[in-house]
Parts: sequence; structure tokens; C-alpha cells
Amino acid sequence: MADFDVVVIGGGPAGYSAALRASTLGASVALIEADKPGGSCVHHACIPTNLLLDPAARYVEAKELGLMGVFSVGDQFNFARAAARKDALVRQMADGIQTALRMGRVQLIEGRAGFESPHSIAVLGASGPTSVTAESFVIATGSRWEPATIPGLPPERVVTADIIQSLTAAPKSAVVLLDGTGEVPFGIEYAVLLAIAGTEVSVVTAQPRLLPGLDGTIVAAARAGLNDLGIAVFEGAGILGSDGGAVEVHHGDGTTFAPAEMVVAADVRKPFFESLGLETVGVACPGRIAVDRRCETNVPGIFAAGDVTGGAMLSSVASHMGEVAAANATGGTAATRLDAIPRLLHAIPPIAWVGMTEDAARAAGHDLATGVFDMAYNARAVTLGARTGIVKLIAERRLGEILGVHVVGPEAGEVVAVAASLMQAEVPVHDLASMVAWHPSVSEALIEAAKRASAG
Repeated sequence: MADFDVVVIGGGPAGYSAALRASTLGASVALIEADKPGGSCVHHACIPTNLLLDPAARYVEAKELGLMGVFSVGDQFNFARAAARKDALVRQMADGIQTALRMGRVQLIEGRAGFESPHSIAVLGASGPTSVTAESFVIATGSRWEPATIPGLPPERVVTADIIQSLTAAPKSAVVLLDGTGEVPFGIEYAVLLAIAGTEVSVVTAQPRLLPGLDGTIVAAARAGLNDLGIAVFEGAGILGSDGGAVEVHHGDGTTFAPAEMVVAADVRKPFFESLGLETVGVACPGRIAVDRRCETNVPGIFAAGDVTGGAMLSSVASHMGEVAAANATGGTAATRLDAIPRLLHAIPPIAWVGMTEDAARAAGHDLATGVFDMAYNARAVTLGARTGIVKLIAERRLGEILGVHVVGPEAGEVVAVAASLMQAEVPVHDLASMVAWHPSVSEALIEAAKRASAG
């Protein structure tokens, strides 16, 4: 008899979501983690980034409160104090996950795991190796940042996101390198954070357009927002080398030497599974662990979820896949659905999107109806003091299917979350256009965009 029904390897969003779901479904569950549960999301990515960006964004907002009759803001953003608060709250959230696992009857085993057979793994912990058996396994070991190499630049000056999050003071200058291969270019968030903290920031992307996954209308507004923060943006560009405290940026208009105390390469991540001994059990891993829509590998009873499977390396996707894997590892018939996953960048103003751009939808052969609404005419956006805001909705003209929603402006993430839910429920655009939202609310802008698309 196996020690557990399900053993989960890795304690990030995919891992702890899988463990808790499997336990809820009645399975005996263990989660193996070499460090504290929470994964990159809690310790090195989403959460610490937001804990630095949120106060930075509030500082920017506070500087404009004089227009509303409020005068209390200091002269600068205190990076060190924000970093200290970030560290404390990250510890609190990691402890909360451990508590949730304990209350969810999930046994936490500290150590590194490697397969011995399809139903057995060796766990190397502080007290030495031990074997753990299970009916099913869920691999959720996540991903790691891939360091970039810049010609002529010492490796210590090229940093990944975890280094930015460990800073207690902002650098004088930085170049943020956008790789263009990730689902969401999180480097934008680090550019915004550093600029607010007083760093001279340049953004360099090899793509011909900033944020290629977004509609062009939204990109123009997003670029203007970066420029308002003093961030220089170089599109269709590359770093050729280094000259002392600057890097040589080649772009369409020639060459620019951008000051760079450090180069931030935050967007390139690689699935991490090298130490699992997958070759021992024959799991297919062509640069990632290959899975089907049930999150099962080519080896029956071995599942994988999250970043380790490649694709969209987002915590929301990882959690969804973890729950699907858990359901199937306990005898269920669940399947992933990843066609309407919302994306969000905590820029100023915020940028969010779901689904296709207008160009991509036309290229796919859709007959389109589009609706654009300017948040200058949205009462809630005006009361919030928003300077910029656009909602664009792309729909299939004949069937009314909502194909994409792109937003820049206040509460963009919440608007797109609503849009994603409607897309997942297959609500047609004319039904959205007839809905009633609270007034005043930013959600009204989504309905107004739907009305324009329906009329078209």
C-alpha cells in the first residue's frame, strides 16, 4: 500500500493548489518542498513586486492630491521602508500558506525529490534520504530566471527580478531589457518601480513595438504613461555592448548610450526539473514537461502543472493547472481551459488584457466589430483623477463572441477580470451591452465599449 494517494513535488501556486484540492477531494496528500511553500510568486515575483509597486503607485497618486485639496505627501518615495514592509508581509503570506496546508491535512515534507520508480521518490532532507510512495504524483517545481549575457558587461551588473526585490536602495540608473518571449513583460513593472524611486530608466525591447501582445491603441497610451514617468523607450532595439557606466543601444534612429548602473533582465524564465530524475521513469521533457489537457504526462499517474510545463508562466495559470491535475490524480475528469486568462501589468496607468488583439483576430479570419471607449467620459475614472484611460473590445460580428478586451487606465485589472469571466461563460457582446453596472464605476466603461461594438 502506498504511503499517500497523491504526492505533490513543489510548493508554489501550482503545488499548494494541487495539494489542497486533492485533500478536499478526500485523498491523503503530502507536499515536498525544499524551501518554504509559496514558490517564486510569494518569495520572488508577484507578491514582493506588488508590495513594492503598490506604495510607489500611491506615492505618485499622492503627489497629485493637491488638486483634490489634500496636502501631506513627502518629497520622495522611501524605497528602504517599502522594502522592509515587503519582507515582513512576504514572511506573513508564506506562513499563511503553511497554515492552510496544515489545516487542509496536507503533510509537508522538507527536502529535494527525485524519482526512483513511477510510484516512488527519494527525498533528501536535513536528516538524510528517505523513500515516499504514492498512487499519483503531481510535479510542480516551477521555473527559474535565465540570466542574460550582455557583451562587455560584467555578470554582476546584469540582474534578474529577485535581485531588484532584494534592494534596499534604488540604483542611479538602469536599463530594463524586455525579451519579448514571455506572456507578460513584467520588466515594465520594474521599470515603473525604479523610475518612481528616482532611477534614470530606459526600456529596451527587440520587438518592433512595445507590448506586442496588446492592441495598438492601448500600447500608445501605455507608452505615453512610461514617458510621463521619465522612462525612455527603445523599440526594435538591442544592446550592442557597454561603455563604462552606460550601455550602447542600437535602434532604428541610430545608437544611444543609455546610463546603466545595472541591466534588468526580468522576463526570461526556464522550466526547472533537472534534479527530478525524470529519465528514470521515462517522462517526456523536451525543454519542459509535456502534458495533455488533463495535466497528465506520458507516464500514467504522473501529472505536472504550472511553469514547469512551459506555456503561460503565470501564477493564475499555475493554480488552475494544479487544481486540474489534482482532480485527475484522484480519479476525476477535469481539463484545463486557458483561452481566456486575464493579464495585468501594474504600470502607471495599469494595463490589462484578455484574448486576441484586433490584428490577430483579423489575421485569424474573423469578421470583426470593435468598440472603443475613452475613460475621460467615465465618471468614476474622472473622480479617481485618471489622466488616461481606454477600453477596447473586439468581437465577432455575426456571432457576437467576445474575442478580446484591452484596457489601460484605473482599475484595469478588475475590468479585464470581469471581461475574462464573461468570455469563459461565452456571453455574447450584445448581452454585455445590455447589462447594468453600478454608477459611478469603471465597469461602466466596459459596457460602453460593448455598446459601440454591438452598434458596429
